[in-house]
Amino acid sequence: MLTLSAAKVVESLLNADRRLASRRDDDDRLALHWAVSYNRLPVVELLAEQKDFDVDAQDGSGWTALMMAASLKDSDALVDMLLAKGADVNEKTNNGQTALHFCASKSNLDTARKLVAHKASARVKDKRGQLALHRGAAVGNVPIVKLMLENRSPINATDMDGSTALHHVSTSGRLTRPILTRLLSRL
Repeated sequence: MLTLSAAKVVESLLNADRRLASRRDDDDRLALHWAVSYNRLPVVELLAEQKDFDVDAQDGSGWTALMMAASLKDSDALVDMLLAKGADVNEKTNNGQTALHFCASKSNLDTARKLVAHKASARVKDKRGQLALHRGAAVGNVPIVKLMLENRSPINATDMDGSTALHHVSTSGRLTRPILTRLLSRL
């Protein structure tokens, strides 16, 4: 948990030199990316107040703050704040993944619902040809699979290896009757 004094230190640093908020490290990450990756909402809020704040700033791999937040557990307040700032839910990494891919991989159902409510597409394939549906199936998450299917994710889509969501769940060791039933009912 970030203490009040730590937030005050960040505020003091920004007051001393506002350009710190836009300085990138060797991985082309901003302080914003680091604050989000550690789920430090008070720091992100301070950074969001800066004149040149870009909620969709990407690091060297193309990750945005929203993508990072979507990958975290217990980041609802952070996701809500980034969405309120207008984060692009369909922005892609250098490998073509969106925030929806990451929350599906991490079984973050509430975040996936929020993203879909903000018009995240369940039909975006990454460079490996995978949809968020493939990711949700690979981790055996029935509610994520259901959400993706309800939002027009193509059931028969194959990735670059020719695998469908059913292939992914079948090889993951997480094949359960509910997920198999859901996938087969859509064929």
